Amino acid sequence: MSKKELVKKARNIKVIATDVDGVLTDGFVFIKGDHEEPFGKFNIQDGLAISLAHKGGVKIVVISGRKSLATEARCQKLGIDLAYTGVTNKQVKLREVAAELGIACSEIAYIGDDLIDLPAMAIAGLNFAPANAVMDVKRRVDFVSQLSGGEGVLREVVEIVLNAQGSYDQILAEYLRID
Repeated sequence: MSKKELVKKARNIKVIATDVDGVLTDGFVFIKGDHEEPFGKFNIQDGLAISLAHKGGVKIVVISGRKSLATEARCQKLGIDLAYTGVTNKQVKLREVAAELGIACSEIAYIGDDLIDLPAMAIAGLNFAPANAVMDVKRRVDFVSQLSGGEGVLREVVEIVLNAQGSYDQILAEYLRID
């Protein structure tokens, strides 16, 4: 997709929905011997991206196929608008999210890295994948990041959307202001 087409699609985005493992994380899972998941590793720049998105009027939604207490805790701490873990059918969940927020699926951007994300991508208005996504996903998205999961992919997508909508420079100016 050309940059011009990407910008045109991004102008209409009201929600960015994202997978977790392989997108917000590097895809590795640490499990203790008692089968508990003691922690997760997330990129701090993705955390700030959520604040930037909110300042630009864009909601962030997490839809993860894996049930994870670490993910749920991180989403709560960051103020993610909606977070779902243990989702087996992401297309159905994305339709539910659209209905709950009163928007069309075409107004949702989706970030995913693996086959479980393809059904949701089929109905989203704009699709992104990290560099480490499986080839079948990369072939079907509008934009493949040069960043791998856990390296700030959400941040990149938020900046693309906010720039397309003309709000990024105003948000950046807030950080450049000297009191």
